[in-house]
Amino acid sequence: MEITISNSYDLSGLAADWMELESRADGGFFLSWRWMGSWLRATRTTPLLVKAQDGNRTMALGLLNPVRRRRHFLSVSQLCLHETGRAECDAVMIEHNNFLMDRAAQPVLLTEILRALQSAHPAWDEIVLGGVSSASLGALEAAGLKVETDRLSPDFAVDLSQNWEGTLSANQRAQLRQSRALAERSGPLKLEPAAGTAQALDFFGKLAGLHTAYWQKRGRPGAFASEFSRGFHRELISAADGPAKVELLELAAGPEILGYLYNFQHGGRVYNYQSGFSYSQDNRHRPGLVAHAMAITRAKENGMRIYDFLAGDAHYKARLGQQMDTLVWCRGQRDRPLLVAERFARKLAGRLRSS
Repeated sequence: MEITISNSYDLSGLAADWMELESRADGGFFLSWRWMGSWLRATRTTPLLVKAQDGNRTMALGLLNPVRRRRHFLSVSQLCLHETGRAECDAVMIEHNNFLMDRAAQPVLLTEILRALQSAHPAWDEIVLGGVSSASLGALEAAGLKVETDRLSPDFAVDLSQNWEGTLSANQRAQLRQSRALAERSGPLKLEPAAGTAQALDFFGKLAGLHTAYWQKRGRPGAFASEFSRGFHRELISAADGPAKVELLELAAGPEILGYLYNFQHGGRVYNYQSGFSYSQDNRHRPGLVAHAMAITRAKENGMRIYDFLAGDAHYKARLGQQMDTLVWCRGQRDRPLLVAERFARKLAGRLRSS
C-alpha cells in the first residue's frame, strides 16, 4: 500500500477520483463529493490530499487542513480532517466523518494512514477528527496516538425494516394521533419535496427563517445565523455532483404551511440535517413530530434503510429513534513534551475540582 500526501492537485481531477472511489465506498453523504466539493468551494481552502493506493487502485482519500492553534500556554499544529479549524466554517457540522475508503479495504487501513502521516509530515502535533464513529478511536491508539476526547454525542436513527410506529410507546402514538388530528383541522396533510433547485432554494430560505426565529427566542443563533453557513447550504443545494441527494420537504395542512425538513440521501440512508417549523401556543401542536412521522413513512416507501436523526440528544430523537452509534469529536496527539504536560495539568485540575 502506497500512501502519499500532496498539496498539488487539480480540483476537477480530484472530483473525478473522489466520485470513482465513492462508487466503491460506503462513506455516506458527508463523505460524498456533493458535500466535499461544496465544502471546498465555499471555504476556498486547499487542504492536503491524502491518498492510499494499492497498485493503480485508489483505496482511500482524505483532506487535511493544517492549522496553528493557540491553546492556553501552547501553540499547537493540527491537521483537521474535512474541517478548516475555523469555528464559523466548521459550524456546518460534518458527521459520520472518516477517510473515504474502498469497502474492500482492510480495517487496518486507517491505522496505516495515521502512521504514514507521522512519518511523512513530522511537523503536526495532533490530528483533529470531528464527528467520527467511536470505532475510529481504536485506529488512533493502534497508530501510537494519545486520544483526547472533546465531545461525545449519541446518534439516534430509525431502522426502516421495522414497523416504526410499533416501536413507539402508547403515549407517543397517542401524541402523534393528536398532533395529526389537530393539524388536519386546517386541511389534508401533505409533505411535498421541492420541485427543482429554484424551489429547493426557496424552501431553504423559508426553513432558515423559521429555524432562526425559533432559536433566537431562546437566546441562541441557530444553524443558519452566519453568512458562511447560508452560502454553504445554497452551494450544497445547487450542486449536482454524484449520486448523493439533497431534499427540502414542505409540510402543509390544506393551505397552511407548517414547516420544512432539510434532509440528505445517500446509500439507502436518509439524514435529517435541520428543520424549521411554525409553532402555535397550543402544546398539542407538534408539526415536527408530524413531519418526521411522514418523512419516515416516505423514506420507507422509497426503499431507504435508515432514517438518521444525526448527532444530538434532543428529546424527540431519543423518543422517535434508537441509538445506533456514538459520534466522537476528538484529537489524536503525538508524543510531544508540551502535550504530555498539558494532559497532566488537565488531570491535576480535574482531581483538584473533585476533591
